[in-house]
Amino acid sequence: MFQSETSSRLYATPFSGSYWRESLRSMRSVRMLVFAALMIAMARALSLIPSIPMGTTKLSFGFLARALCGMVCGPVVSVAFGFAEDILGFILQPSGEFFFGYTISTMAGALVYALCFYRCRITVLRLTLANVLVNVFVNAFMGSLWNLMIREGTYWGWFVPSITKNMITIIPKVILMYVVYQALLPILQRMRVIPRQLNGDSRITWF
Repeated sequence: MFQSETSSRLYATPFSGSYWRESLRSMRSVRMLVFAALMIAMARALSLIPSIPMGTTKLSFGFLARALCGMVCGPVVSVAFGFAEDILGFILQPSGEFFFGYTISTMAGALVYALCFYRCRITVLRLTLANVLVNVFVNAFMGSLWNLMIREGTYWGWFVPSITKNMITIIPKVILMYVVYQALLPILQRMRVIPRQLNGDSRITWF
């Protein structure tokens, strides 16, 4: 279904014109848009799974769909994916009052995963870096700003508890992502929706 002429080129960083041209082409690809739609459905399905309690916080699984969409479809599609996922999620499973700041956070999280994984060699270091950036800058930094705007108080009063909770979930998220990616990367490579992103023995390496 998803077989295509995906470029086999890998990029060390996203600071390349050809990287962004390839990402823009994904936005015009029916296959990539269908894959993104499937990931939205996957995110909704994962949201129905009870979160794992971890001390004072919980670990939910929606980040896996965002990360997979980012790796396959690229940053341009991922931003649109984040917008659609958040709006659809609120319509299907409304919880509290709608605030567009959280939509921006969902879009930003999907963008970070895309910048870390799209057309890049997947390593444990990249998995860790992506989740640190999402947890610190998107969940804690941006999330505290939205809480300040909605509920008032002081920024640091929101940020300190949030960063503490988000630091707890980084390692479990990396482990979950490692297991999922290790299982799916060979399949996605054979389907030609991603270039070869594993080493010779098809294992995700540390660096």
